[in-house]
Amino acid sequence: MNGDQAELEAELERLCSRVAGAAEVTVDLRDRPDLRRIRSVVACRLGFGRREEEPLGAVLLVIDELVSNAYRHTEGPGELRVTRRIPGFMVEVFDEDPELEPLRTAPPRAHYGLRLVSQLSLDWGFRSERTGKVMWALVPAQLYYER
Repeated sequence: MNGDQAELEAELERLCSRVAGAAEVTVDLRDRPDLRRIRSVVACRLGFGRREEEPLGAVLLVIDELVSNAYRHTEGPGELRVTRRIPGFMVEVFDEDPELEPLRTAPPRAHYGLRLVSQLSLDWGFRSERTGKVMWALVPAQLYYER
């Protein structure tokens, strides 16, 4: 293999790695990283290859809300995972608290942030996991209106 071919293969490997990174972002929340740092990491990773009509503002707001809730209402936030899907971005926040009842029984006005998540998402919810629960939201990749 000559030098040019080796450089080309190295560049291709770098680009493939960036594309894979743009498909899924995972952030460890156990040490409670700053929300601004989380937004920065996600925007940098998801921004690669993004079209101009794919704004990240809605997904970053949803991330802020779901991670903030995990920080505020659980003892053990676990992980943020954002995955690029056909209709948009699947945002999942895992925590170690298995309790779902407060989410089901709280009055609607107690969940202002989750109402925002609902308005910015195609669908959202929560589910039990073996080691806790997951709050999730599917955020559209494109705006609903033309500019």
